Amino acid sequence: MAYSRESVQRFWQRNGIMPENILYLTRGERRTMIALVNGHSLSTAIPVRDLTACLPEGEFIIISRGVSLRKAQIVGISDDGVFTMSDGRAFHGRRVSLSEHKKLRNTLKINASAPADEYMPPKGLLEKCSLMDDCPLAFCVIELVFDENGHGVDFVFRYCNRAMEAIEEKPIESMVNHSFYEVFANGDRKWLVSYADVALNGTQRVIRDFSPEVDKHLTIHCYQPHPGYCACILNEG
Repeated sequence: MAYSRESVQRFWQRNGIMPENILYLTRGERRTMIALVNGHSLSTAIPVRDLTACLPEGEFIIISRGVSLRKAQIVGISDDGVFTMSDGRAFHGRRVSLSEHKKLRNTLKINASAPADEYMPPKGLLEKCSLMDDCPLAFCVIELVFDENGHGVDFVFRYCNRAMEAIEEKPIESMVNHSFYEVFANGDRKWLVSYADVALNGTQRVIRDFSPEVDKHLTIHCYQPHPGYCACILNEG
């Protein structure tokens, strides 16, 4: 059964769904699951193709039967066709040539990240960060990364000022050039979606939430100092 554009538009309106809040759509067991950037999801009988046809042209890509991804939230495409999203979910796309995957990566401006020990910072970024060394507010810069297979989205501390030691209760050297989930084994992946949005799309966010990693309520102001990076100013409370 095909759904008309009008019925799909009514579905969007009835559920208060905006295209910019959609991460991806997947089909399974005769239902379509719609994942949102805030971590919530809902399901519908409307097929993925009918829903995608009523979303802004060019903003989504159907990578296989029953899987449609928002292009701006794709953070990795491996050579074997694994698409990784900003929330860490990975999906297998259709089998296409290696050149097609490379072409799509170029189109979406997605680059493979270097391992932490081979890190080369953007020219001048760390020099600018040094101005924050003695700032009384905790400040850090993190880089969005993923592995060579397009799996395991993570973020790595690239700069931490001295005040970060107090708020995170960790020495600077144990954080810089280390994965967040390496530093905090019990790290909640809820932080990744917001940081990825800032790093990829240049948005600004204010996050107020409880951090189980340090057992504190935090207010975090985030902005993009360089594409692929998220700078954070942290306060307790």
